[in-house]
Amino acid sequence: MMSCAAVLEGALPGAWLLLVPAVMPFMNFSPWTGWIAFEELDMLLLAVLAGGYSHMAWARDAQVPAKATRERRLLVALLVVLALTGILSLVRGVVDSGGWIFDWFGGYEQAVNSLRVFKSVGFALLLWPLLELQLRSNAARVERFLALGMLLGLAWACFAVLWERAVFVGLWDFSANYRTVATFWEMHVGGAAIDAYLAMATPFSIWALVSARRPTLWFPAAALTLLVGYACLTTFSRGVYLAVAVQLLLMALVLLRRNVPFTKAWARWRLWGLLVVAALMLLEVVAVLGDDDSFMGQRLASARQDTSHRLEHWKSGLGLLDSPMDWMAGKGLGRMPANYSARVPGENFSGSLVLRSEPLGGASRNYAVLRVPHDLGDLPGTYALTQRVRFLGHGVHLLQMEVRVHQALKMTVLLCQRHLLYDRDCQQSAVLVAAPWDQWQTLRLPLLGPPLDAGSRPITFALSVDTPGGAVDVGRLQVMDGAGQKLLRNGDFSQALAHWLPAAQSYFVPWHIDNLYLELLIERGWLGLLALGTLIAWALADFLHASIARGVVAVAMAAGLVGVLVVGLVSSVLDVPRIALLFYLLPMVLLGNVGQRK
Repeated sequence: MMSCAAVLEGALPGAWLLLVPAVMPFMNFSPWTGWIAFEELDMLLLAVLAGGYSHMAWARDAQVPAKATRERRLLVALLVVLALTGILSLVRGVVDSGGWIFDWFGGYEQAVNSLRVFKSVGFALLLWPLLELQLRSNAARVERFLALGMLLGLAWACFAVLWERAVFVGLWDFSANYRTVATFWEMHVGGAAIDAYLAMATPFSIWALVSARRPTLWFPAAALTLLVGYACLTTFSRGVYLAVAVQLLLMALVLLRRNVPFTKAWARWRLWGLLVVAALMLLEVVAVLGDDDSFMGQRLASARQDTSHRLEHWKSGLGLLDSPMDWMAGKGLGRMPANYSARVPGENFSGSLVLRSEPLGGASRNYAVLRVPHDLGDLPGTYALTQRVRFLGHGVHLLQMEVRVHQALKMTVLLCQRHLLYDRDCQQSAVLVAAPWDQWQTLRLPLLGPPLDAGSRPITFALSVDTPGGAVDVGRLQVMDGAGQKLLRNGDFSQALAHWLPAAQSYFVPWHIDNLYLELLIERGWLGLLALGTLIAWALADFLHASIARGVVAVAMAAGLVGVLVVGLVSSVLDVPRIALLFYLLPMVLLGNVGQRK
């Protein structure tokens, strides 16, 4: 796919604006690779950049130079400031982490987490010359590519939501405590990745519904809109609900101002169709919210308590800013989680995972160190070393592993039907590991429980420490079925932490500040907040000024941008590089030909 992306971008410039949004919801395979700081989307973007810049160099003589208008000079200056503040925050993040150490499988406490967060703004700025060139050449085509790509990605995300709910809780069970994640694996430590994505992408389904002129296009658009409504509702996110309401109001006002929905060009069947879609959407809302025993009803009932906790959380986050330099330039990209965990009493990470090595004969052996904090409270086993199991064997499953402890502790091993955050049926074993201290010992444990049907539900292996303050060294880990087949990959950690993903459950507080604006302030300071805020405010102001002249796609882009800003009132956004990349690109596209319009 990567070489095809480069060829496609060279042959059809601007096609990356369709390709990248279309594949973005699934171009991350963390549960299988074990990567946190890097993802498959990075390779695709590098291929796009290679193809795009090669095409620019080859066709340089045929390019029309951009007009050196005052608006364009201001935009370029603003993007330079955004780049400089991003680089400054990246450097501060690396310094704050203790210096640069590269690790393919580094987590949220290492320096690579600063690079992980920087990727989105870095890629967006590198893509800017390609974007600007295509906007000058054919702005309408760029907007169509982006809109179609967003629609394809949105369709994938919606079908992922449907599959997840169908196999784990049922499509119509709205009372279960289950919030869908689709294929946004960054939520292995919680967060609002799917919330921010749906808020950004939902307006494009409305664009498709409004723009379709033929039944062959309109009916698929209507079906997608209903699926999007279902996906938004089953996030059970109050931020998403508010964002979609604001977006619908904004789009209705803009389109009514342009007299789009009620022109004679609108056939009667489409007006009736819209009424049917609205009625079905209302039925979805009633089904999810109408029952007092629904999960969303419980969440709404606890809104006041949640607000109190969130305010305390924000206050603790602001307390991380110690000096004028922190307020100006932030603690550094990706450094909020580690600083919050280390400095806020009782709110530390629920566990940590690191790779270690020691000599063994003439060679060395790798092992994983799984540790949980002393003040774990009533959340034992909420942080685990996990791996997706490729296939499920027959008979009783047997766990064999080598462990080393420095104090007695309890461990739990699970083989569960799990998508990411929630367990269904499990086979398990619990063991108390005691003396001999500081020596390797071999454990063999049967995993007991109901039969696991791997036909439709993914199977995940999970190993957790349940004793507060406990730490265990784990090596040569393997699960075997009754026929002796090995189910796990890289059980001896000879490939570092490949295929292993640390995952949290139930408790996610230190990983996210749950506010886009505080996220910017804490990690990038008021310089970074001002730079990005100016870009977004300019894009929205320019859109509102020229909204009558802009196409319906621009309305969807502006509404998507507003939706993320609304979700950002109660959620972090920029700690998910895939989402953040789109968040940067939307204002860039809206402003891409500023100063060029007649």
